[in-house]
Amino acid sequence: MKSSRRQFLARSSVLPFLGFLPPGYRSPEDFYETMEATTSQYRDRKQVFNMCGYSAPAIPHLRVGYIGLGNRGYASIQRLGRMNAVEILAICDVYDYPIQRAKDFLKSKGCPEPAVYTGSNEAWKGMCERDDLDLIYVLTPTFYHAEMTVHALTSGKHAAVEVSAAQRVDDCWRLVDASERTRRHCVLLENCVYDFFESMAINMAHQGVFGEIIHAEGAYINPERPLFEEPKPPHSKESAPWYGSVLAMAPGNRIPTHGTAPICQAMKIGRGDRLDYLTSMETDDFIRAKTANDLAASGSVYHQQFKNKRHAGNVNTTMIRTVKGKTLLVEFDAVNPRPYSRIFQLSGSKGFAQKYPLPPRIYPDGERLASAAELKAFEDKYTPELVRFIERTAKRFGGHGGMDFTVDWRLVDNLRNGRPMDVDVYDAALWSSITPLTLWSVMNRSSPIDVPDFTCGAWSTNPPLSLTLQGGGNTVIREVPG
Repeated sequence: MKSSRRQFLARSSVLPFLGFLPPGYRSPEDFYETMEATTSQYRDRKQVFNMCGYSAPAIPHLRVGYIGLGNRGYASIQRLGRMNAVEILAICDVYDYPIQRAKDFLKSKGCPEPAVYTGSNEAWKGMCERDDLDLIYVLTPTFYHAEMTVHALTSGKHAAVEVSAAQRVDDCWRLVDASERTRRHCVLLENCVYDFFESMAINMAHQGVFGEIIHAEGAYINPERPLFEEPKPPHSKESAPWYGSVLAMAPGNRIPTHGTAPICQAMKIGRGDRLDYLTSMETDDFIRAKTANDLAASGSVYHQQFKNKRHAGNVNTTMIRTVKGKTLLVEFDAVNPRPYSRIFQLSGSKGFAQKYPLPPRIYPDGERLASAAELKAFEDKYTPELVRFIERTAKRFGGHGGMDFTVDWRLVDNLRNGRPMDVDVYDAALWSSITPLTLWSVMNRSSPIDVPDFTCGAWSTNPPLSLTLQGGGNTVIREVPG
C-alpha cells in the first residue's frame, strides 16, 4: 500500500464517503486503517494446507442445507431437488414466503420435508451447527456471505457461496484460513466459468492454440432496469433490488467475478501465475442520483432513502498486471444503456478469441476470422469433457442458459466422488477481493495497490485446471413430475 494514511484521507475527503463504504467500516479512516492492518497481518502468512487440487473424502449421499431462499436459493433447490443421492435436510430464511415456496417444491418432488430455521437473524447459526449436514449453500445478500461461510466451514461443513464471497480483504483471508484449517471446500458459485464458449476457449488457451496469453479483458456490463426498483410483495423491502441499490453507493467494481473469473482461468492465475497489482479508475455519476431524486420527488416513500445521496460512478475500469508481466482489463457498468456484455477477450501471441459482442469469434492466426466450419471443428476438439457431458441437461434445466445448473451439478458430483474443486477458496478470495481493492484505488486517485497472494506462494506449483469427468460423472437427474 504505497500511499500514506494522510495522503489517502486528503484524496478521499472530497467525497461524502459515509454510506459509501462496505458494511463494517465506520469511516474512510477506518477503511484505510483496516486495509493497512490486513496487509501487515498477512504479509508473511504461511499456508496451513493447500486446498487447490485437494480431494476431500467422498460423500456418496450428500446432505445439504440452504441459508437464503430468494430467487437464487429457490432456483438452486429446484436443481438439487432433482439430483440422485442428494437430500435437502434444512432450509433457513427470515421470511415466511420463500420458506413455504421451497417446502412446496420439495414436497411436489417427493422429497422429505426439510427442517426450517427462522424467527431471528441468527437462526442460520443453528443450522450450520447440525451434525447431519455435509454442504451448506450461502445465498443471502452479499453483506452476509463471509460471516456465514466462515461459520459453515468452522462448523465442519463444505460451503458453496454466491458471488461475491466477501466485501473486505480481511474477510477474504478469513475464508482462506477457515478452509485450510478445516480442510473443507469453500466454493464460489461463479457460473460464467462454465459458459459453453468460454470454457472451450479456456481449454484452447491451456492447449496453446492461441500461443501465450498476453492480455485478456472481461466485464460485467448489465444495465439495471429499472433503476431503484421497489421490491413488490411478497418480496420484502430488503430483497435483491434494495441491496443492489445500496451496493451502488460504493465506488469500485462491485460485481467483479463474472468478468474476472473466466479470464483468470484462461491465464492460469493461481495455477502458474498470479495477480500482482491493480489500478482502478471510475467515472462520475451522471444517472443514478438524478434518477433517485426524481423518484423521490414523485412522492415515493420507498425512494426517499436514496434522495440527495452521492452515488458511485457509472463505469469502473480496472487494469491488473501479473507477476509474469501479463495484463488484464476488467470493466463494470450496471447503469448506462448499452448491450449486455462480459467481453471475454483473450489476446495471445498466436491467436485471438472474443465472445462479446455476439456472436463469439475466434481468429486462429490473430487476423483471419474462423469460418463456421472451423468454429465447429474447434468445438468438437476443445469443448471440455464436463461441458460435453452435461450441456444438454444443463440447457434443459436452465439457469443463465445452463451455467447455473452446471455449477450445481459439478459441485455435487465432485463432493460425492471426492474430486478436487474447479473453483477453490483461493479463487473465491482473489476474485472477490477485487471489490475492496478497486474501492481503495478509486479513493486514491487510481493509485496502484498490491493484490494479495492468497495461495501464499503455492500458485507456482498448483495443479492445472481440469474439466474432465475422471473419477466422477455419476450424479444423475431423477425423473420426477414437473
